Amino acid sequence: MAHLSGPPVVTGDSPRLLRATYLADSEGLLRETRATALFYLPGPVLWLVVMLVVDWLALGVGRSWAGISRLSDQLRQLPSIAGYAPSSYLLLVSVLLTLVVLLWLLVRYLRWISTVYAVTTHRVIIQKGIFSRGFDEIPIPQVRGVDVHQRVFQRLLGYGTVRVSSEEGSHLGNEDWEGIPKPFEFQRLIEAANQSITKTTGTGR
Repeated sequence: MAHLSGPPVVTGDSPRLLRATYLADSEGLLRETRATALFYLPGPVLWLVVMLVVDWLALGVGRSWAGISRLSDQLRQLPSIAGYAPSSYLLLVSVLLTLVVLLWLLVRYLRWISTVYAVTTHRVIIQKGIFSRGFDEIPIPQVRGVDVHQRVFQRLLGYGTVRVSSEEGSHLGNEDWEGIPKPFEFQRLIEAANQSITKTTGTGR
């Protein structure tokens, strides 16, 4: 690993999500986080609940369950399709849709747990992957700006979108990182690390 210039580390948290071996000896971890589950999971979970209710109703078409007997009678009057009674094909369609929603939930969950955002005294890092991991980074001196955007409900729930602007030629940067918890703290840490390196560089001249 190439030597990273910058101020010596006095304090720093031990990484829990970021691979510890990726940090240099003189590098301190300021913050690491995943996007909040409130960004990735509410939509799929809500639709899963809806589909489970639909599955229950479709299962009740072939039975006279209390509370839905009138609805069951109306659905049983639907025409048969390819020899299948309404009680059969309605349940089949609802189960297939439920499987689609479960797949959507799994994809969103994997996207949530597979990406880690970190700020160190030297870099902004994105770690991606579950079994095999890749890293993208922006050296702090190449950061040219950090913007935070929050909608009203995002502000109430404590997360937002962070965009780190970087110099041309940097592999990472100018991308929206959505669902970041406490985004203004993330912004302040990057700006503070940038100022610390700038002061140290200026002192050493």
